[in-house]
Amino acid sequence: MSLPPDAPRGAQPARRSRWLRFSPAMGWKAFWSEIAIVILGVLIALAANEAVQEWTWRNKVQDAEARLQGDISWAFVWVAEKYASQPCIDAQLAALSRVVLESGDTLKPQPVVTANTGVQYVVRLPNRPYRFPTWDALLADGTASHFTPQRQAFLGRISDDMAQARAAETDSRRLMGRLLVMREPIALDPAVRAGLLTDINELRSLTTIEALNSQQRMRRIADAGNAPAAEIVEEFLNASGKHPSGNDFSGTVPFCVARGLPVADWRDYKKIAVYSSAPGVEAGK
Repeated sequence: MSLPPDAPRGAQPARRSRWLRFSPAMGWKAFWSEIAIVILGVLIALAANEAVQEWTWRNKVQDAEARLQGDISWAFVWVAEKYASQPCIDAQLAALSRVVLESGDTLKPQPVVTANTGVQYVVRLPNRPYRFPTWDALLADGTASHFTPQRQAFLGRISDDMAQARAAETDSRRLMGRLLVMREPIALDPAVRAGLLTDINELRSLTTIEALNSQQRMRRIADAGNAPAAEIVEEFLNASGKHPSGNDFSGTVPFCVARGLPVADWRDYKKIAVYSSAPGVEAGK
């Protein structure tokens, strides 16, 4: 842009903002053309940004689903173990009740079994963490909100199920600790006898309720299409005792089988029905 003839030497040309270049003096056609180009550019940029975000979240959800499947499989086999072992646990507790009732003034000491973890007990129960960590992480980083509403409801329900199972596990461990007193030849007066029977029956009730909950939890997971293969469940339950007990394989089920104590069929969950969504709302994955 050249300077006017009478402009002082060294003067710089005035700069016009981009918006000042848009004026009817350009001609209405050129004016509206420039405006349309700017608006179109903004819309394209916004659409591109939204598409990139949508693609990013979709990939995060797909990756999260792959990680969640591991947690769901663990949840399934843990509750399968809890359900399968309940008749065995109840039989052990019934036997302890008979000992309390049939002992005279002194309790007949009960044998103590020490697990490979060093934990001692007079009644064998499963000991699992009942965690659902991936969903907690997805809630924290915002990925959870990009799942479908039905999937969010299902995964939230599984998370709640695991929280309830952990609470029950805490109560079970407390009662198991109290019952360890039965390894000693303690004096039995009416108050002591009643206290032992109260603890035994509280644990019997708790394990019975949790067995029912476990059956419903298995059904809910299976209905969502996330149950692990039957072979995986059987291998984890380890009824033959082929594998050492621990994180990867049950120790309670082979303990029960080896002693001829009853064990339930984990597949019983197929005989019941549960609702995975609110009444009147169509369930979906």
